[in-house]
Amino acid sequence: MWYIAVFALYLLFIVYTSLASLRKVESLSDFTTGGHRMGLMIGVGTSVATWVSVASVMGVPGYLYSSGVAAIIGWVAGWFFGTALIPIVAYKVRRPKSPARTFPEFIQFRYEPLKKKSHLRTLVAALMVVGYFIFTHLQVVGFGIVFSSITGIKYEIAIFAFLIFLIFTSIGGFWSVAVTDSVNTVLIIIGVVLGAFAVLSATGGFANIFDTLATTTAPTIEGGESLSKGILLTPAGTFGLGALFSIFISNSLGAAVSPHWVSRMLAPKSVKVAIMQMMISMVLLVAIFVPLIIIGLGAKTLIPSMPIGQTTDYIMPMVIMNFAHPLVGAMTLVALCAAAVSTANSMLLHAGTSLYYDIYQNIFKNKKKSEKNSRNNLRLTVYILGVLAVLSAVKPPVLLAMGFTYVYAGFGAAFFFVVYLGLYWKRMNALAAYTNIIVGTSVFIIAKMMGATNPFVIALCISFVGVLIAIYVGKKPPVEAYEPYFEVEVSENTEAAIREVRNEEIIVEKMKPAKIGNG
Repeated sequence: MWYIAVFALYLLFIVYTSLASLRKVESLSDFTTGGHRMGLMIGVGTSVATWVSVASVMGVPGYLYSSGVAAIIGWVAGWFFGTALIPIVAYKVRRPKSPARTFPEFIQFRYEPLKKKSHLRTLVAALMVVGYFIFTHLQVVGFGIVFSSITGIKYEIAIFAFLIFLIFTSIGGFWSVAVTDSVNTVLIIIGVVLGAFAVLSATGGFANIFDTLATTTAPTIEGGESLSKGILLTPAGTFGLGALFSIFISNSLGAAVSPHWVSRMLAPKSVKVAIMQMMISMVLLVAIFVPLIIIGLGAKTLIPSMPIGQTTDYIMPMVIMNFAHPLVGAMTLVALCAAAVSTANSMLLHAGTSLYYDIYQNIFKNKKKSEKNSRNNLRLTVYILGVLAVLSAVKPPVLLAMGFTYVYAGFGAAFFFVVYLGLYWKRMNALAAYTNIIVGTSVFIIAKMMGATNPFVIALCISFVGVLIAIYVGKKPPVEAYEPYFEVEVSENTEAAIREVRNEEIIVEKMKPAKIGNG
C-alpha cells in the first residue's frame, strides 16, 4: 500500500509542476532550450536528473552485482570523467549572444552558416533521432521493471503507464522537463540514500559485504557458471582489461560530446551559469553514486544468485522490496521511476526536436508555420515517438547500462572532433565535419559488428586521420562559421547569417526578459 500511495503523490506533483511550467513557454526557443535563460538551481536539477538515468540507478547496481568493483571503473568513473569535460564545451558553445536552439542548429551555425538548407544539419539530426530513441527505449524498460515490481502488473502492460507521465511532461517542452527534473533530483537523492542504509542494515555492514565479495563463488544467475573466488574485488572483474577500458572510454569521451549535453549548455542564461551548474552537479552525483555502489555490491550478500529468467537489471527493485521498510522501499522505487521519467522526457524532447525542427523545418523552410503551430506540432512529434518507444520496449533486447554505453560510443565516434575542434580551432571546416560523422559512425558500426574489443577507439583514430586530411584539403571555413565562438562581438554579416538559418523572417521570436529562474 505504501508503494501505491507514494507513487500516486509523485504523479500528482509531476502533473502540477508540468502545468505550472506552461507559463514560461511563449516561443519555440522556450520549448527547445528554455529561451537561453535557465537559472543555476534549475540547471543543476535538470543536469543531475538527466545524468541519473535507469542505466545509473538500475544498470550500474546490476553490473556491480554481477561483475564487482570493476563496474565502478567502467561506468561511474567514466561518467564522472565525461562530466568533468563538459565545462570545456560549455565555455565556448554558450558564448554567442544568439546561441543555437538545438545541437544540429549549432552544427549548421558552425559549419554551414551560409546555406539555407544544411545537409550536415539533417544528417546530425537523423543520428540523434536514432540515438535518443534508443535511450528512451531503455528508460521505458527501466520504468516498466520498477512499475511492475510496485504494482504486480505484468511488465508488458506496466510500461504503458509511462505514457501518463509523457502527456504532462511534454506539454511545456524544455521548461516542463527542467522543472520536473529538479523535483526528480531531490527524490533520487533521498531514495538511493535511504536504500543504501537499508542494505547496510540488512547485510550487517561493510565488513560483511567485503567478506562476501572476497569469498563468494555463487553464479550471477541460478544454475549458471560459478564465479572465481575473489573476482568481484579485482579491477577488471568479469570483464577483462580490454573490455573494461572500452566501456570507460566510451562512457567518458562519448558522453562528453553527446548532443543532449551540448544542448544542455545552450540553455543557461550565461557561460558562468553553464559551467557552475556542471561543477555543482558533480557534488550531487557523488551523493547518488556512493549509495548506488553500496546497494549494488551489498546485493550479492543478500541475494547470492538471481532467479532464472530475470536479468541483473531487476536486482535493485528486488533488494529494496525484500529488505527495506515499506516506506523506505516506496521512496527508493519512486526514485527509480523518477530517474527513468526525467531522462526519458529529456531524450524524447531531443529526438522530437531533431525530427521536426532540424529535419522537417530545415528541409521545408518555405512552409510558413506560426510559433503556436510549431510548438503544437513539436509536442505531437514528441508524443508519437514516446508511444513508439513504449511499443519497442515490450521485448527489451539489451541490459540497461550497456545499451547506454553503445549509444555514447556511437555519439563520441561521430561528434568528438566536430565539437571540440569546432569550438577551439578556427580551421575546422565542413568537409572535416562530414568526415568525422560519416567515417566515425561507419567505422564504429563495422568494428562493433566484427567483434573488436574497443570499436570506439578504432573509430576515433581512423576518423581523426580523415578529419586532418579534410581540414587541409578542404576550403577554409567562412568567418561567419567560427566568429561567434571566438569573438565577443560579431559582424553584421554573421548576425544576418544566423537570422537566415533560423528563417526569422517567417518565425519571429518574442523578446524575453534577461533574467528568469533561480540562481
